[in-house]
Amino acid sequence: MIHHPGEFDKDLRLEADVAVIGSGAGGGPLAKELAEAGYRVVVLEEGGHFTREDFNFKPGEAFLRMYRDAGQTVTLGLPVILLPQGCTVGGTTTVNSGTCLRIPRTVLRRWQLENGLKDLTSEELDLLYAALEEYLFVKRADPEVVGKNALLFKEAAERLGYSAGFLPRNAKDCEGFGMCPYGCPTDSKQSVNVSFIPDAVRAGAEVFTRCRVTHILTRGGRAVGVRGYLYDPVTRKRLRSMEVHSPVVALCGGALQTPSLLFHNRLCLSSGTVGRNLYIHPCGSTLALLGEELGNPKGIPQSTYVDEFSSEGIELEGATLPPSVFAITLPWPGKKHSELMALYPYFGTFGSMISEHDSRGRVLPGPSPRQPLVTYRLGYQDAQRMKLSILLMAEIWFEAGARKVITPIQGFLELDSPRDLSALARATIKPHQFIGLSAYHPMGTCPMGGDPENSVVRPTGETWEVENLFICDASVLPTSLGVNPQLTIMALSVRTAGFIDDKLSRGTAAAEVATRLERWRERLRREKERLAHRLNSLLRIEGRVTPEKPLGRPGGEAR
Repeated sequence: MIHHPGEFDKDLRLEADVAVIGSGAGGGPLAKELAEAGYRVVVLEEGGHFTREDFNFKPGEAFLRMYRDAGQTVTLGLPVILLPQGCTVGGTTTVNSGTCLRIPRTVLRRWQLENGLKDLTSEELDLLYAALEEYLFVKRADPEVVGKNALLFKEAAERLGYSAGFLPRNAKDCEGFGMCPYGCPTDSKQSVNVSFIPDAVRAGAEVFTRCRVTHILTRGGRAVGVRGYLYDPVTRKRLRSMEVHSPVVALCGGALQTPSLLFHNRLCLSSGTVGRNLYIHPCGSTLALLGEELGNPKGIPQSTYVDEFSSEGIELEGATLPPSVFAITLPWPGKKHSELMALYPYFGTFGSMISEHDSRGRVLPGPSPRQPLVTYRLGYQDAQRMKLSILLMAEIWFEAGARKVITPIQGFLELDSPRDLSALARATIKPHQFIGLSAYHPMGTCPMGGDPENSVVRPTGETWEVENLFICDASVLPTSLGVNPQLTIMALSVRTAGFIDDKLSRGTAAAEVATRLERWRERLRREKERLAHRLNSLLRIEGRVTPEKPLGRPGGEAR
């Protein structure tokens, strides 16, 4: 069942086998797998629950309702980068474009070699990927509904000899409404809110929305539950406190919220890696004025790709924008802004994504667990790769017939012809010259590894320092993935569910807790017996009791 704050008139105290914090790409699959295995699962989600009836083709409302900070989370540093995150049942999967890509082989080999993840094999991941792709109806975008914008760019790239194709997506019978980042109005996109969470609920899991977790409860070095509160979605005021007691806690809040919660609970900090190594896949964009109407935003926003330079960490992926979002991407105000908006039907859009090399990011504790500070500095080498991605997109757009290409690079905001490409190619672009950059895949802030000195979680997903506390989200990815991460997060989630199931099915957690309690009871009984014997001895010396009538009861238990 999915619960809402208004249902309750008193504070909540619950018992469960597993408490799952977050319902996104990590929390959703974990909840489904464990609930279907017969465990009592409680999912705690900070955002609200929305269905297709709530998705009304209005991006502004979607930002306010389903994005953290209305989609205005930014990194502190040069340049400032917009870092939108979903805050709703399904997490960011509810408001992304549905792209599902497997981990590049070279990235996995690096994890095995450098991060001690030799047990994370390509054979195991391939089995998990295959099962997930079948479950989520993953297939290549349908050329019939990708939209003219995507087809023009792909065909122009292929004419220039670049490797290009259609992206695989978790969509079933997609109709190409172009609203993926604002909630799929037909439930075609198989995001967590329409796949894993409903199946978890059918298997008996309980989902509590508008719930902010503030404390991870521990005892004797192991997780024993969580504490937080339900809040009013309008006033944001606290309504009811909530406490869940469970032998296993799974932290699935994402690469920004997970380290923040660990900081505020002073947990898992000895390695010094919590919050460090933030990767975000910085993204650039180009707007191309063409000589024909493209029908935007109809089509699939992210449906085609160019991967000619993937070995250098550069991926081009489609991106169409509805008018209201297109308006805020234009770098000019006033009359020029108005003139360009009038030409909206003739503008094509496409984006690039960089897998970081020398950029540096970090999550720091903020005033509360839900308000971390995020710093990020775009490195010099990554700035040149970003420039190369912009140059590549501009060349493809001119091949497609563009009259003008708008870029996010100061000094080169407008390219009027292919002749302008050589000037951009020769220029050395500094990081601060980029404006309007965004990023969508925070990861790496609680890395998985084989050594507790430089990682936060074991290869099983369990933290090194706190038993039965598992982390299952993008924060465990040791390095930049280089591709959209949701399918890999889901695969690791299903894998982690297996380790939790193994631990709970063997009764390890319950047995060890019972054993420890029994030891404490035995120690307490012996201590009482010792104190009773001591008291009897003292009173006997004073002549107040006799050996025939001791003060203690039979068995040594004191009165």
